[in-house]
Amino acid sequence: MPALNKAFSAPKMLLISAAALVAGLSGCASQGPTDDPVARHFSWEYYVGGDDIARSCGPGSPDRYRMVYNAIYDEQRRSYDFTPLDEAGQDKGAMMLEARAMAPANLVTIKLNDPIGPWRGAASLRKLTAAEFAGIKAGLEQAGFSKPTPKGMFLRGDDFYWTASACINGAFHFHAWNNEQPGFAALPFLALLAPFDATGVEPNPPRAVALLPYGSWPGQTQDSMRPQPHRFRVGDNGLDYGRALRI
Repeated sequence: MPALNKAFSAPKMLLISAAALVAGLSGCASQGPTDDPVARHFSWEYYVGGDDIARSCGPGSPDRYRMVYNAIYDEQRRSYDFTPLDEAGQDKGAMMLEARAMAPANLVTIKLNDPIGPWRGAASLRKLTAAEFAGIKAGLEQAGFSKPTPKGMFLRGDDFYWTASACINGAFHFHAWNNEQPGFAALPFLALLAPFDATGVEPNPPRAVALLPYGSWPGQTQDSMRPQPHRFRVGDNGLDYGRALRI
């Protein structure tokens, strides 16, 4: 099937050729949620850490929240961005939720007018009332979001983890949870978000993962040269950018 293989390889070549341009023009700073898979790949660390929220957060800034679920990077990633609704008649505290689910690309869905479409992921928008969003915030608090950031924690792409970042009353805060913590599988986030997630992609629930230890070389294990996904490290109030191990 040579014609099919050629068609399938075209998007990959497009991603590779666009990568250098994106990296050169925009660097690694996140601009927020995006359906551009190339920009998303190169800014993923900063997006996960809420860097764009932190940079725009200050006195008088509107409250914003973001939650990111890494369900093994090569299997599924999900993101949830909450921004305030300023429409007339909206109750104070109402939010717009932009949910995204990113899973392995289905190459059968490639279209000539959008060759990178399969890598964009599924997205949905949903208005949340103040009461509905209060339930999300309560779940975050129950899980320890307001506690000190777990500095030094590693977030491995080949495992499960959650991050949450927010600008609240002009102050930025970040927290993270990884699969090594007792009770990680019992975190309430997926259940809380499910009623408002219209991406149509079923969540990949957390499970125990047998992980190989990382070695001293970025992206390699101690007993194998097989490349592995990213490993982010939590810093003082966000990720320790630039110190992640990643392919």
